[in-house]
Amino acid sequence: MPAGRKKKCRNICIDFDAMVCHCFWPLGIDKPTLKKRQHYTIQPDELQTIVYQDIEGLTMAEGAKKMGVSKTVYAMIYQKARTLLANVIMQNAILHIQCAEGDQKIESTWA
Repeated sequence: MPAGRKKKCRNICIDFDAMVCHCFWPLGIDKPTLKKRQHYTIQPDELQTIVYQDIEGLTMAEGAKKMGVSKTVYAMIYQKARTLLANVIMQNAILHIQCAEGDQKIESTWA
């Protein structure tokens, strides 16, 4: 029997097909240097909290209700996303956006 709780399905309403790119990295860096850079992957639920909080300006309670999770879980997801984005910015790292549930993600062509 697997340990821990079953992962709850969260309501994610980001249109990943409309996004121009699924991988972002610092400009003016050659491919060999890019491969050596730190890579971070933001999950769909983390990206959704950033959209709700920082773009749409929803409160934690409103965002949690739209995602179908508790305020505590929502706050933890949001904090993780903000920390991840701060690390990407401060380390000039590469950001991958996971576009689907599970292990599927868009692989960049330069890797």
